[in-house]
Amino acid sequence: MQKRAMAAGVLALLVSTSPAYAQSRAPAAPDDAIDYRVQRGDTLIDLAVAYLNRPADYRQLQRRNRVANPHRMATGRNLAFPVSLLRADPDQARIASFRGAVTLSQGPATSAPSQGQTVSEGAVLTTGANAFVRLALSDGSHVVVPSNSRVRLTRLRRYALNGAVDHAMTVEAGRAESRVTPRQRPGGFVVRTPVSVSAVRGTEFRVAFNDAADRSATEVIEGRVEVESGDGLVETVATATEGVAASATGAILVPLLPVPALTRPDEVQSGREAVFDIDALSGADRYRGRLATDAGMIDAFAETDSASGDARLTFADLTDGAYFLRLSALSLDGVEGRSTTYSFIRARNGVGGLASSNSALDGRRFYRFRWEAQGEGEAQFRFQLSREGADGAPEGSPLIDHPGLTDQAFTLTDLPPGVYTWRVQGTRHRFGRLLQVWSEPQQLRVGR
Repeated sequence: MQKRAMAAGVLALLVSTSPAYAQSRAPAAPDDAIDYRVQRGDTLIDLAVAYLNRPADYRQLQRRNRVANPHRMATGRNLAFPVSLLRADPDQARIASFRGAVTLSQGPATSAPSQGQTVSEGAVLTTGANAFVRLALSDGSHVVVPSNSRVRLTRLRRYALNGAVDHAMTVEAGRAESRVTPRQRPGGFVVRTPVSVSAVRGTEFRVAFNDAADRSATEVIEGRVEVESGDGLVETVATATEGVAASATGAILVPLLPVPALTRPDEVQSGREAVFDIDALSGADRYRGRLATDAGMIDAFAETDSASGDARLTFADLTDGAYFLRLSALSLDGVEGRSTTYSFIRARNGVGGLASSNSALDGRRFYRFRWEAQGEGEAQFRFQLSREGADGAPEGSPLIDHPGLTDQAFTLTDLPPGVYTWRVQGTRHRFGRLLQVWSEPQQLRVGR
């Protein structure tokens, strides 16, 4: 922990939306000040009571601004209030939405959150697998804590002088995705990890911390990133198409990987699992997919990463419906690249449970073939039976090809001795699409 604390003081990831932010990105310097225009009836003592941490600090205001009489000032004159003296009152956030295993710890209490619940400074949000929580801040900013993450709200404050909000959080594990509205001085927004600090006044960015590797990644969607060492020298500048990978030993600039593409973007997901094959992207170590019921990913409900070197994402237990997939690639440094969103249809259409049996009646032999429809809605079936040749392949056209079946069974009589292959096709109309799938072929041996 001591090593990480030292590293956090060495690295500062500073994100801005314009070059002008470079003058105000750092913590308040001793002479950093906010201007205030004196209103009718203002006294220096009253202003100190209303806006400073300690009313007795009116004397510092008096000296700095060369006010002769603290009980009388000219209306309209400007006063400079040192930021270091300003009072910041507690602010609150609220739970905008959540899904899955989410816990909220506030003080000694730990429980599942509720929709619209207020959240105070010091609270900790923890998400499990395929769990998400979206936090709405008081100025309209939003923070999404995706699955397998832990985020602590270390500062929720609002300055009494001008209402500027000042928020900070720590990503202790996993990730946080922030969309921050532009903020007035001296307010700001800071995301810390054990090895980095990301400070913004208004932008969209992501911060991740890998505890096992003791490194963090910052990806900027809008704005820019400056990485400074402890001596204040600017080492790297990252634009919205770049990111910063940081560790206790330093930080490196890496380009954000481009948007990956699905191999079959229009394919209906009708299999037992929803499987997305991806065109391999140069420089990608693995791929990340997030599912939601809306294109903005507000109501996200599942997320997974592929294995290293594998260009395929798999989601199990997905019910039928219309969904959206957000797809991105991650580099070897753990920096997530640019993302794109696909819409897709999940409509299960399978044929399983195939089995055959035979029986004799009145000197005739009956062969009964059974199967189970997998999916929702009405289905029709097509039964095919072919005879195998010496090489094990079907001999020409099927002996039996019977479409339009509604029962999940089919009976034949008096098959000649031989080796046969049979299969069943399931057909459904779902979400305006024609879905067709063949079962795995099955073998049937008929003896003499």
